[in-house]
Amino acid sequence: MRHTAKRERGVVFVFCLALIVALLGIVTAVAMTSRNNATAAIQSTETSRADRMIEAGIQRALAQLTATPTSTNTATSASGAPTLLTDEWATLGSDGDEEFMVGDSSFRIRITDACSLLNINSMTQAQLEKLPLQADQIDSILDYRETSTTPRTDGAKDQYYNSLPKPYNAKLRDFESLDELLQVKGITYGTIFEPVTGFSGTNLVPGLNGDPVVLSNILTVYGYSPLRTSQGAALINVNANGTTAARLQQAPVSLPAGLAAQIAARKNWPGIGDILALPAAQSTVVARRILDNLTISGANRISGKLNLNTATESTLSGIVDLTPDLVQAILQRQSQGFNTLGDLADVPGFTGTVLQNTADKFTVASETFLVKVEGRAGKMTKAAIATIDIQDSKPRVVSICPVPYDDYTTRWEWPTDPVRQTVLKDK
Repeated sequence: MRHTAKRERGVVFVFCLALIVALLGIVTAVAMTSRNNATAAIQSTETSRADRMIEAGIQRALAQLTATPTSTNTATSASGAPTLLTDEWATLGSDGDEEFMVGDSSFRIRITDACSLLNINSMTQAQLEKLPLQADQIDSILDYRETSTTPRTDGAKDQYYNSLPKPYNAKLRDFESLDELLQVKGITYGTIFEPVTGFSGTNLVPGLNGDPVVLSNILTVYGYSPLRTSQGAALINVNANGTTAARLQQAPVSLPAGLAAQIAARKNWPGIGDILALPAAQSTVVARRILDNLTISGANRISGKLNLNTATESTLSGIVDLTPDLVQAILQRQSQGFNTLGDLADVPGFTGTVLQNTADKFTVASETFLVKVEGRAGKMTKAAIATIDIQDSKPRVVSICPVPYDDYTTRWEWPTDPVRQTVLKDK
């Protein structure tokens, strides 16, 4: 009986011990679940706050890009006014060095002129060949965006894309984001968002500080400039039926009678460079008047132009017919600024065929800007790029795209941590 009692007590002890272990396991599991839930809740809250900081940064950019009656240093102070790197929008955020505090959260910001970049939707084959791309990639990009249904030798149209495991059609119109390039045959994430190596040649665009170029840093899909004079007056459309020789002889155009008659007699001018090629348009004075006052379009604005004031060595090198010396000449003039397109005629080397072949590629004013913004809240950090377009002096957000890479501070050449803080709002 004694042994039986001991065995029963032993069974009870083991049972109790097992029960205690089970209960401890349940308590531990509940605690871990609660902790995980709490962590998830904190992360969710911080993610939401970081998103709001991105929105705050974009609103700050909109405020900077909005014209005020007393301002002479905003991007919209006058339609057609030059867009310069000395404007306040260009220095906002100090290239990521400045952190704007909103309570215990913050954002960093930088505004870039979209017209300082090469527009993939308007680049010709000759321009694309200056990028680190293979021949089949170039053909495929052109095939994807152009309306023709016949593919190039190394390109691709619907027949190729329809045969893929997840079939789709070629777009046959402009790209709406750089991400869309990933739909193109032969284009990978690395092609667009990573340094491109394995290419050599003096004809290729250079990267920053001699590093391999990153195409996402020099390309855009959206960028408009106004077709107006620096005083805000509409440019004269030489292809319009109402444009007469008498009108072209009036101030401020003031062209010689013979040249005015020659221009007015033709209504299918393909470019301003063709007008500059006329014998009577060879002088610098006449060339300036043509560049400052004439256009071949009846639109209020145009896309695909490169801003002489904000373009970089990389993007200027993407213009066919620009030698390295001519690129440097433009960059040196940027410190003084191009107030009108006619100022290009004063830059050394921009005479004759050089001016004729390049003038149609440029502008001095911009209406589209890219906002690179980082939002921080607690341990959460997020980044995005917003596109802001300005029409009739009113900026609007066209798109907000999260960045598809984690090393954005390196790509944007921002410091890992800001140098100084500006408090916008306390707790």
